[in-house]
Amino acid sequence: MTIHARVRARAKEAGPVRPIHGVAILVSIALLVSVAVAGVGLSLAVFTSQAERPAVFGSRTLFLGERTTPAFRVGDASSGIEVDRSSSFAFAGDGRTTTTSAWSTAFAAGRYLEFDFNDSLASGVAISAATFHLRLASSGAGQACFYFEVRRISTGAVLATHGSSGSPIGCVTGTTLTTFSTSVTSASTTSIANDLRVRVFGRESGAAPTVIDLATAVGTTAHQTFTLYPVMFRDAADTTVDVVPWGLDVP
Repeated sequence: MTIHARVRARAKEAGPVRPIHGVAILVSIALLVSVAVAGVGLSLAVFTSQAERPAVFGSRTLFLGERTTPAFRVGDASSGIEVDRSSSFAFAGDGRTTTTSAWSTAFAAGRYLEFDFNDSLASGVAISAATFHLRLASSGAGQACFYFEVRRISTGAVLATHGSSGSPIGCVTGTTLTTFSTSVTSASTTSIANDLRVRVFGRESGAAPTVIDLATAVGTTAHQTFTLYPVMFRDAADTTVDVVPWGLDVP
């Protein structure tokens, strides 16, 4: 047998020749396809559609200027036990009251209480509603009555009178504290509210003192609701003027 014949015989024994390079190419393509599919799946998982949420923004008018005010609700724990040292005129029903000097049995121009309020508001803003709240009672069994004037602190000018000696705003018999709320349209702007004084005229049927639990002015503008508190109190119920400033407002 010749050499060529032996080669052909061995080739027949080994069987047909396999296309190794073609198999490698098919495997590579399959791997690329699987990677591409995996990449598409990852993209779909990340970039999902979501409903848009509207953004809502609010704003308030900002007013230039410096405004300061003292605190009126105060807790004093210097002794280790907290004690309420708040203004006696600022909050109703807190157990803190002020007893005036003795009134006469009839109204008189020289017998009054006077409250000057803090000036914590931006100036030049219209007030849509302003109210004076006064909570009081007699110190005994008599009847206490009052009416009041709205004034400017800076000039003392009377802006309005609410009630009169013949027609008081309200009366209280006995020691049950009662709140009276009166609209004060003359406080029509924050500039006036920042310069607000209320003078209360009173009488007591037993010529006794009265007890005051609340004296505040509240109002509403287009931008806020506010409460003003007395920083100065004058007691002239017995005709002798006693000036009592709010301690935290004293320089």
